Amino acid sequence: MGNTRHGLYAVEFDATLLPGITQCRVDTGTDVQGDATSGEVYNRWLSVYAQKSKATFASKAIASALDLCGLAGLDVSGLAAGLKLYAQMHARASTRAGAASHRKYTLNDGLVVPRTLSVSHRGDATLSYDVLVLYDGVNDPLVISDAVTLPAGLTDAERFTLGPITIESVSLTTVQKFDVDFGITGDPDAGDSSIWDTYCSIRGIKPKITLSGFDVEWLKAANIPLTGKSATHLNTAIYLRKRAAGSTFVADVTAEHIKFTAAGLAYIETPFDASDDGVSTTSLVMPLKYDGDNAPLTINTASAIT
Repeated sequence: MGNTRHGLYAVEFDATLLPGITQCRVDTGTDVQGDATSGEVYNRWLSVYAQKSKATFASKAIASALDLCGLAGLDVSGLAAGLKLYAQMHARASTRAGAASHRKYTLNDGLVVPRTLSVSHRGDATLSYDVLVLYDGVNDPLVISDAVTLPAGLTDAERFTLGPITIESVSLTTVQKFDVDFGITGDPDAGDSSIWDTYCSIRGIKPKITLSGFDVEWLKAANIPLTGKSATHLNTAIYLRKRAAGSTFVADVTAEHIKFTAAGLAYIETPFDASDDGVSTTSLVMPLKYDGDNAPLTINTASAIT
């Protein structure tokens, strides 16, 4: 066992690298159970009853991530080379180690689902994912490879921040934070007392949008009334504005921004929240719904801002 340190690199979908990784975690999900019998105080029996492996990762490359895995999730078994998460070795008394020094975790089956998207005023949007790992009948759920060379071609060319937001033709000003909870539920399971899950499906998708800002007049009969406002895709648009490397923002007319449309019921959850000498904040919550034609949340990763 060597004296080593490892950190982040990319997540690889088949042969496509997802850059901008800000967090990555792999859990074995090991469930060890035991009991004491015959009146004893100590367990004499311990055994592994289940291993529900799981991985999580987050990225600032929002457009690339959404193009790879959007609202409906991604079946890992459809990737010829699986989903790969890399642990990059740090070099002692230097920066990063060279070729054939790193570790790779390969997931050959499972379900990738988006969990949350979050962005604050002047901040960069971050999108997080869960991977519900399954056993494919051949390979271990987590296949670990050492002495790996990191794949080449990693880039870092995407950052997005808050753009204009309109809820049912009401333009919301002074927005400070935008969050999406994708609301996906899926529970992996198995049979025959197998310790590894072999099946998973999405049972429900119930996304929710949350906004916060400074304008107390979000709650107003002409804006969002006390009893809420029904919002439609046609009149609701939330933009994430793309930053320009070495400058400020990509021009609004350039189709490189991200646009969300949504249908649901928007209501003001907290109309006034202030303390000491600070200014008040207001929060809006919007559970989303299926309107019969469109998914509750639609995503365009190559949109102009209009």
